[in-house]
Amino acid sequence: NWAPMNTIVRNGRGMGLNLDDNGFELRTEPLKSDARSGEIDLFKEADIVGPYYADCEALVRRVTGASKVVAFDHNVRSERGRSAGQRIPGGNLVQGPAPLVHGDYTAASAPRRLLQLGDAPKANDVRKGAPLLDAQEVSAAMSGDRRFGIINVWRPITGPVEERPLACCDARSVSASDLLTFFIEYADRVGENYFARKSEGHSWWFFPSMTPEEVILIKTWDSTGVLEPRAGSEDRAAFALHSAFADPSSPPEPKPRESMEVRCVVLYDA
Repeated sequence: NWAPMNTIVRNGRGMGLNLDDNGFELRTEPLKSDARSGEIDLFKEADIVGPYYADCEALVRRVTGASKVVAFDHNVRSERGRSAGQRIPGGNLVQGPAPLVHGDYTAASAPRRLLQLGDAPKANDVRKGAPLLDAQEVSAAMSGDRRFGIINVWRPITGPVEERPLACCDARSVSASDLLTFFIEYADRVGENYFARKSEGHSWWFFPSMTPEEVILIKTWDSTGVLEPRAGSEDRAAFALHSAFADPSSPPEPKPRESMEVRCVVLYDA
């Protein structure tokens, strides 16, 4: 059974939280303009899949040092848009903030998604045409000869965020026994997420009043990560649980949250 629960969520600004130790980090990264058409419109599919995907790829490559980064999927979130049945022109329906603690991939579904990205795109895939990864890249990653990961780039579209901010759980505070696997059936594939049992040991963080000039990078899988990274060790976090949450410090009439998340597959040379 699922039920809302109270927990402490701390201010993560200035705390040095980072991808490898904690599974997430805050970055200042102003939204760039499209040289062809001016400002990037994050409610327009062509702008998202074109210049914004390219910006996310460049950011993740710069932060991680990865040799290859390919954006492959995204969600636009707005409760107002979801309630109105809004659809992104040329794209999918707008979704609401996800108020359920989860991880986007599991130890089984992350490698499976990697394999799928080496195949021809299917009906539910955003980018059409040729496979996003070549067969040799996928084979090397699946065999363990090459590190791979999936990173989510989360950005407010409007700001500052006043309601339902995003919280992330320090990967070092999560035990494997806290995790539950949830299956998601798409039209052309079956996905898996991790859900989580509440634990008093979980350490939750958020970044208050985020603006569109900021992003949270969330590790949703790392093939060299471990499910129970130990504080003070060289363990890499495999992923970070995350969720929207009801913030008691929100103003009485907050601005509705609007946000964008882009998922990127990441390949390393070493």
